[in-house]
Amino acid sequence: MLSNLLKSFRLTSKEIKIFLKVLELGSQPASNISRVCEMPRNTVRSILDGLVKKGLMVKTRRANTQYYATEKKENIIRALKHKKLRYEEEIENQIDLLESYGDELSVRHWAKSRPKITFYEGTAGLEKVYEDTLTAKNGLKSWASYDALLDVMPEYFENYFKRRAKKGIPMRSIHPDSPASRAGQKRDDQELRHSALVPMDKFNWSPEIQVYNNKINITSWQEKLGIIIESEEIADAFRTIFDLSFEAAEAYGKTGGIKNYDELIKGDK
Repeated sequence: MLSNLLKSFRLTSKEIKIFLKVLELGSQPASNISRVCEMPRNTVRSILDGLVKKGLMVKTRRANTQYYATEKKENIIRALKHKKLRYEEEIENQIDLLESYGDELSVRHWAKSRPKITFYEGTAGLEKVYEDTLTAKNGLKSWASYDALLDVMPEYFENYFKRRAKKGIPMRSIHPDSPASRAGQKRDDQELRHSALVPMDKFNWSPEIQVYNNKINITSWQEKLGIIIESEEIADAFRTIFDLSFEAAEAYGKTGGIKNYDELIKGDK
């Protein structure tokens, strides 16, 4: 029963052995305990000092020698009650602090889980938006106007399309039908693209929207503004919306380019 009592204080087997030996012999110097327990003196002294800190032993000095003795039951109980009070006070204090300032924890938690939105301005900023698409691991899906993007950055895109294809990043895209779009569709195979053209008189837009990885980017050519939204949930939703759009766009019969887009992105994963 005594060993079980000491285990309730989370003592190790060595601590229990030393405690019981001091209890048996009475007040002793560390050297005596070390000898009878057949353990190194430094180890025994360290364990004895640890038991003193836990309130289970007391240390006294006689002449030049330190003696260790087990603490009285009443003193241990008193110490435990005091510890309990301090612990309860600490918990109460933590509760008070959480009630006063705990909202900040929730704010920071939700801030981390919310979509990350980054804005870019000017031509240089738009280039950064498109350079980020070259990190795509599962292809690109895009609604884009050739007329709008070539009007603002013609030289950049002449090089960008080639670099994207060289990196092996396939693209599936929908474009308003125009001479520029038809010219772009003729390059679909060499630029690793599967595109669909839709009637410009029914479907016409200027900004481009691209979906890749866990991101969506939106570029406004008139305002020269780029936005990248990082959110796996939103990106997956946009991919689904794009697939629905592309299926409808194919009905107009103006598709071209690579036919193995799905196989290519599976190979990238």
